[in-house]
Amino acid sequence: MRNSDLSHHRASDCLTIGIYDIIKLQDIGIGGLIMAYIVGIDRNQSRMITASLDDLIDKDNSVRAIDSYVNSLDLLELGFTEYRGTNRGQSPYRRSDLLKLHVYGYLNKIRSSRALEMECKRNIELMWLINAITPDHGTISGFVKENRKAFHNTLQQLTLLLKGWGLIDGKLIAIDGTKIRAQNSKHNCITQSGLDKKIAYTDEKINSYLMAIEKENTVDSEYKAKLETYQKLKEEYLCQKTELAENGLEQKSLTDPDSRRMKNNGSLDICYNVQSVVDSKNHFIVDISTTNDINDQNQLHVMAKNAKELLDIEECTVIADTGYYNATEIKNCIDDGMTVYIKKSKANNSTKNNEFRKEKFTYNSEDDTYICPAGERLSFFENTSKNGLRYKKYKCASCSTCKYQNSCTSSKTGRTLQRWEHENILADVRKSTLENNDVYKQRRCIVEHPFGTIKRTLGYSFFLRRQKKMSMLKQHPCLSLIILSDY
Repeated sequence: MRNSDLSHHRASDCLTIGIYDIIKLQDIGIGGLIMAYIVGIDRNQSRMITASLDDLIDKDNSVRAIDSYVNSLDLLELGFTEYRGTNRGQSPYRRSDLLKLHVYGYLNKIRSSRALEMECKRNIELMWLINAITPDHGTISGFVKENRKAFHNTLQQLTLLLKGWGLIDGKLIAIDGTKIRAQNSKHNCITQSGLDKKIAYTDEKINSYLMAIEKENTVDSEYKAKLETYQKLKEEYLCQKTELAENGLEQKSLTDPDSRRMKNNGSLDICYNVQSVVDSKNHFIVDISTTNDINDQNQLHVMAKNAKELLDIEECTVIADTGYYNATEIKNCIDDGMTVYIKKSKANNSTKNNEFRKEKFTYNSEDDTYICPAGERLSFFENTSKNGLRYKKYKCASCSTCKYQNSCTSSKTGRTLQRWEHENILADVRKSTLENNDVYKQRRCIVEHPFGTIKRTLGYSFFLRRQKKMSMLKQHPCLSLIILSDY
């Protein structure tokens, strides 16, 4: 075959490839041109697409699951605000379409109302899901504001659905919290100590400008203006300090009043403390709550109780880390028929000798005494109370002659112990936790995975909205769906 025929044959083969295919030709010479690149479709080429939106969405696409789930909900029963078609004014969007829009956004890392507005105009999956409507960002944001409680009910409905499918059983649940940053800068959070430093600084500046004005024969207008500025700042700081004292507050956030300064990854940030309850069977989130408590000590019972009531179960086992150790909270869980596995943090003895910690003392219920590691007896000598809790105090009479006194206590009057009136409950919990240590070790794998997915994988490490009532409720219908998408 001649070269001219070969070239004509190769060119003919290329023309047989459809105009919509992407072709790659090796370095061959055709008519003196070198074609070594991937070529696409000419943007000026006229085309006619006859496929529907449904033909463009795969049968196993996650948007079909979102569509089916939301269509199965009774939005009126959940509390969503519905509008009648007879109302005057512009026709509203269907509430189900706006709910689908928010669920899709959270599953695909699209959080802000403006970003969702943009996606409605260019995202084919979203066009299929919400029937190609294009609501503006005000409508998208207002939908959440009007339906805060309904979003929480939607999460609970999803939890019950997962339970009905057998994906949640509630036999073993884990509780944990994480700090998520609020819409409030550190500079817009005032504290008593911080205000004292600011007042001292303004006093220093005021005195310096007063001295400068006294030295000058003619009063400099610039000095006078700065003096007035610092005097106004001092008045503002004094008013803020008085407000904190009158309300009994240690701190106050000026932009987001419900947020608080908390320790977050080794630094202080303005955050919310987000609590979650996770079921052990498939690691689905059962319930979630937002609080501004700086620690977790008061969250164990309320979170466990809400999850137990939601799942409508009589017995369950609750596991939590040492940050939740609170005697009253543990007792309340036991009184409600729960089994609690939790460990108490090891507090060092005042003498730094851990061999004489309280845990090393043995309680004898028969004669109501404690035996210390050295074999000495501590007998009851008075009743006392603290923070509304009643205690019994025990004192050792042999401390003055004991050779381990300096290792046991730094008190000159001898070693004393106090025992809570329900201390036997804590002892039983400690014993059962140690006996089921293999179950307790599952806590980290159960409850920390969802927060890892939400914060690290999806990047939701901060809130877009302000105040507790708006912070987490927007995410409620999506949290379990986020975990469900991993399976």
